[in-house]
Amino acid sequence: MPRKTKQSAHAALDELRQHAAGERVKARELEAELEAAKIEVETASAAISEAYAAEDQHAAAAARKTEAAAVATVRDLQHRLDGARIRVERAQADADAFQMEHAAELLEEREAEARELAVKLTGAGHEAVRLHRAYRAMRTEIDTLVAAVPGATSRADGPAPSHPWEDHLRALERAIQEHPEVPPPLPRWVGVKNRELQDNANRLEREQRSGETATAPFATAGQWLTVR
Repeated sequence: MPRKTKQSAHAALDELRQHAAGERVKARELEAELEAAKIEVETASAAISEAYAAEDQHAAAAARKTEAAAVATVRDLQHRLDGARIRVERAQADADAFQMEHAAELLEEREAEARELAVKLTGAGHEAVRLHRAYRAMRTEIDTLVAAVPGATSRADGPAPSHPWEDHLRALERAIQEHPEVPPPLPRWVGVKNRELQDNANRLEREQRSGETATAPFATAGQWLTVR
């Protein structure tokens, strides 16, 4: 038999999220059914009042039966909706718990994709700058050719001197000159490292204080014997 490939953490998380989303859809459908049932109760209640206004006991009795059935439906739907909301909360809690428990694995799975994305974004930025330079060169050439046409002037007849992206592309060009590559969107762990350093410093301080406390009585006794 062929060996089953291990499911990735992201695939498992997606399944949990899809399950939670499906439960939310069911809950919304029940909410719609409940609202419709409530309208039926109101309609039946109004029919009872109209029947009594017309002194039609037969119609009133029929309307009461309709109202009772609608009320029972509302109660049942409310219970079902409450249960559906509980399922939504539990499904979402399962997805959240899985994400917390497998955060390291999820991060590891995203690393290669994050690095590839940064490379593609870097390439796209350089390509945009290259095209912008080519665009400006083409614009200059066309402007020169227009000026060579008898009766034409580059200011009035040539291409527009700028386009809506011009300033942004120039800013991108300057940014790329300062930072040629976009770093991958990966964790820096600065906060974690700082907390580790602080925890170590606190631990050493506690150990030092504990050692000083433990040796203090002996030092006092030695001093007392020396004085004697």
